[in-house]
Amino acid sequence: YTKQRQLSLSLIDYQLSEVRSSEISFGGGFRKKGMKLPFKVPFTKVDTKKLDNEISFNLNFSIRNNVTSNSRLDQNSSFATNGSREITVSPTIDYYISNRINVKLYFDQRRVNPYISSSAPTVDTRAGVQVRISLSP
Repeated sequence: YTKQRQLSLSLIDYQLSEVRSSEISFGGGFRKKGMKLPFKVPFTKVDTKKLDNEISFNLNFSIRNNVTSNSRLDQNSSFATNGSREITVSPTIDYYISNRINVKLYFDQRRVNPYISSSAPTVDTRAGVQVRISLSP
């Protein structure tokens, strides 16, 4: 859990700008060796449905709120000028084929819902397969 607050005072136009943000993050994962698969692995000669090496599953989830508000020092009112709620989900699956080859499946999605109407909601999604090959002996 992270909470931040930043205040900026402008003596030119007598405004106080406040940026508040709070974030809750959860992350977890587990590893399994000898996992049984519900399908046959392609390009293998053996008719087994069991993984020989270790596979790891990870899931990270976070919610972040950002709010920026301005207030005049001679008035008791404040108004929001910027802000959003960001939700991020990113699961990954890692499998070591050998001690030199690693295959990673990943998915990462970030949703931004603004609090003010001048900004549009956005969704950024990344997904793919990453293969790492180590050339060192």
